[in-house]
Amino acid sequence: MPRILDRLDAAAGRTPEFLEEDVDYLTPRDGPAALIGADGRYDAGWFRSFDGVLNLQDSPALHLSLQRWFHLTLDTPEHFIVMNLADMGKAANTALLVVDKATGHFDVGSRTALAPGNPLRLSADLRLFKDLPHGCFISVDESGDSFAFSVHVDGLHCSGRARRVLGPALVQATRYQRGRGALQWYGNLALDAGMLTLGERVIVLPVDSLGTYDRTVGHQRGIQSWNWLAAAGQARCVQTGRVSPMGVQVARDREGARPRVESKKYAVWVGGRLYKIPSARFEYTVLDEAERRTSDWRIHSPDAELAQLSGPAASWLDLRFRPLHHRRELKRLLIARTDFNQYYGPVSGRVMLEGRLFDLLPTFAVTEESHLEL
Repeated sequence: MPRILDRLDAAAGRTPEFLEEDVDYLTPRDGPAALIGADGRYDAGWFRSFDGVLNLQDSPALHLSLQRWFHLTLDTPEHFIVMNLADMGKAANTALLVVDKATGHFDVGSRTALAPGNPLRLSADLRLFKDLPHGCFISVDESGDSFAFSVHVDGLHCSGRARRVLGPALVQATRYQRGRGALQWYGNLALDAGMLTLGERVIVLPVDSLGTYDRTVGHQRGIQSWNWLAAAGQARCVQTGRVSPMGVQVARDREGARPRVESKKYAVWVGGRLYKIPSARFEYTVLDEAERRTSDWRIHSPDAELAQLSGPAASWLDLRFRPLHHRRELKRLLIARTDFNQYYGPVSGRVMLEGRLFDLLPTFAVTEESHLEL
């Protein structure tokens, strides 16, 4: 239903290509007392934290547009691991992907269930996501500092505990049309203990391996289209030569989204601080339309800004990503149309943060190019 409404609105000109609203996504502020305001709209912005009421029921948006997901990555010397539990309203997905860096071998397990057979159950505070019949879960405690997970699909199993590192989470509420919006927590983690099972092989994961997380809840647009990058590795400060852990997450609407929103979800963590980059874009070429195989990607602030931003307050990024592996889920159903693409490979490049220049050393990353109509 949401995608049909949005398609009709777009055809009739009621949904603009861009949603122009007076929301400041670049200046942090205290979180609101409630996510949904008295006017029925999401109280949007970049929050220092959010401890308010998750009053999702107060939105006038259709319940079918309510979507929630919890996404984790882990980067070890031998493997790159991606875990996901997603409740998309009309469907649910549990996924686990493992890349062997030495051999290039690629294991992926993905389990999708359509409503009303949705197996995911979420706690009232939306901190625990559980695939009930299969015993899978991802959780975060009330402080937002401690994570636990156990995900298994098709002979793959990853479980463990982790802690938040590199600085505070990016906590942001983004506003869409028709009373819709989303609240997201982006951040980085380090492994306290973990185990990976590949068939009959049991592998103890190295303590302190870095990773990323994305926890999202809200009423989504019926027509979604986006790019996303997530990585956690090491970076060298050009001025001092010091090497420190760095996290990067960049998310941006693609042209197919209706409406598109400039929500400025361009985040970098280093030295215990979270920085926002004012602008970023994704550039690459699709080499094979049937398979969605792509060229190398460039994730960067616009070139004109790179040439100008050299002062003490300058912040920009210019990264290169090489897609070595690709996972695609393509579905054309009566109730949904999805073209979900994840790419895995090394990312590196330069990041300027308030006048300090860093070289992001090559580290494994995940990117997405996806289009969903739900």
